[in-house]
Amino acid sequence: MHEELFPNKPLETKMDLHNNKIGMDYFMELLPGIHRQFFEKSFFIDGLEKKMKEAKVLKNLDDDFEGFLVYLDEK
Repeated sequence: MHEELFPNKPLETKMDLHNNKIGMDYFMELLPGIHRQFFEKSFFIDGLEKKMKEAKVLKNLDDDFEGFLVYLDEK
């Protein structure tokens, strides 16, 4: 909905939608273990930190980094 209400440049929109999917997929990975203490930080933060360290720079609309978070390098 954010992308529809507040349109960005095409590359920014691709990054947003891609990372939204990564987040939803990550949640689904965690779901089977949700009975664990959900509010225990390490339950989800460790995996999220790993994904952040492995993130790829999105440079083109054709880039496909399935399974990785992406970011824009705005130097």
